Amino acid sequence: MPLNQALKGREYQEVSFPVERDHVVQFADAIGTDDPVFRDPEAARAAGYPDQVAPPTFVTKMQILTSGQVVLDQELGLNYAMVVHAEQEYEWRRPVVVGDVLVATPRIADIYVKGPHEYLVIEAEMKDASGRVVVIARSTLLSRGTAGG
Repeated sequence: MPLNQALKGREYQEVSFPVERDHVVQFADAIGTDDPVFRDPEAARAAGYPDQVAPPTFVTKMQILTSGQVVLDQELGLNYAMVVHAEQEYEWRRPVVVGDVLVATPRIADIYVKGPHEYLVIEAEMKDASGRVVVIARSTLLSRGTAGG
């Protein structure tokens, strides 16, 4: 069954995500980085940051939370058993640091067809408490063989 093209541009519920020190350290452990800016607030400040920095892919946790609403939308018609992750992209405005509380509103940025497959692009602007965009996250999912026609 093809995806519902009429849902392009649909926005979903806002998600809030506090950036906590312990979670940043756990993430640094998980990806195997020992860079001190990801582990020590003093090292981060010495490097010119306001506090301990989250590794760039840390926001993937928030991307997954926001994307979940989209893939579970029954009106979309997505059969998740037919999905593979095609692409992940981030547009950075500034690093994420401990103490940030990010908010994001996921939306369907695009649905397009290539051959027998459909591509679903989910986008979320992650903003800080002042409303400034910190990063724009885009996740592209490939729905295998569902293009119909």
